[in-house]
Amino acid sequence: MGNNQDKVISGINNLILRDMVPDDVVALSQIYLTTRRQYFSWLRQPKLEDFQRASKGETVRVAVINDEIVGFASLSEWDSFLHLLFVKVGWHGQGIGAALLSWARQKAHHPLELKVVLVNQAARRFYEREGFKIVSYSKLAKPENVTYRDDRKS
Repeated sequence: MGNNQDKVISGINNLILRDMVPDDVVALSQIYLTTRRQYFSWLRQPKLEDFQRASKGETVRVAVINDEIVGFASLSEWDSFLHLLFVKVGWHGQGIGAALLSWARQKAHHPLELKVVLVNQAARRFYEREGFKIVSYSKLAKPENVTYRDDRKS
């Protein structure tokens, strides 16, 4: 492995987690756009450049299997906020999201927090299975969302 921060995750089809490099931006932008178009019906006109705007200033970890980028997570380290966690369409249910979440938990300095849109039931089930607890609801947000916290570090 080239980067000493690369981490092979055993038992998940040769999954490697590594830091994002500039050459990853196109693939990550495409995953972000495709997933949002398919699952985020409340969004109006998502664009390819949204990924770079959304992840600016954050630490991005990339999930790779057999040289294919299959997901990523974007963490705001200063407040331990998991801003983005996306797995490429067709790769769900294989432990990629859990591996990225594990990385974020290790990297966070405080209990990890994140927001999920209320209607995104699949994401809500995933985070609840992973031990996250609801700490607040935002009914005024458009769309409405819920904030989760992983209190295992507190």
